[in-house]
Amino acid sequence: MNEVLLGDGDLAGRGVYAARDFAAGEVVIDYRLRPLTTAEYHALPPGEDLFVHSYGGRRFLYPPPARFVNHSDDPSCWQDFDRGCDIALRPIARGEPITIDATQETARELSTFLDAYRTADSAVRLGELVDADAVLWLSGQAVRGREAVVAALLTENRDLTRVEWTVGTGRWEALCSAGTTRHLTMLLKVVAGNWQLTYQHLG
Repeated sequence: MNEVLLGDGDLAGRGVYAARDFAAGEVVIDYRLRPLTTAEYHALPPGEDLFVHSYGGRRFLYPPPARFVNHSDDPSCWQDFDRGCDIALRPIARGEPITIDATQETARELSTFLDAYRTADSAVRLGELVDADAVLWLSGQAVRGREAVVAALLTENRDLTRVEWTVGTGRWEALCSAGTTRHLTMLLKVVAGNWQLTYQHLG
């Protein structure tokens, strides 16, 4: 933390700034994500949910100062998700904002959700990825509610390799609508800090 400083920014009014010069390729911030159970997520203090991200159907809380790194279209760092750190893309001068391309984080959230969705082989695992009020249209009939939707999905091919996703406002929803072997429309939303399937139409 003594190599970076907190200052004004766009994440809860805060941002991160370099407290020294960094060379390209240096680790600027490293962090360890804290996994959260559903109960732990709901017990978070007000406003803390802003710093929760969902990977593979699981919630993780980002610690400071990493949680306050702002987005930029011309970022100073890139995120190494495997190592849990932000790495300088170029030389960063003391006092300069530490920024990332947050769209990469959203892309990772979506890709890990879709991997989990494709490979879920049990009602319990798939149920973690489906909203309680989800709706599935299948063979011209509507299936409603998590248990019924999960039961129907377990008999279906969940290959999404040829689907392109459109991300909505912020990171709160994503939509695909495309022709595969038959027409597919899916809507995902962040529900209580976790990406979940809320609507699917297999035509």
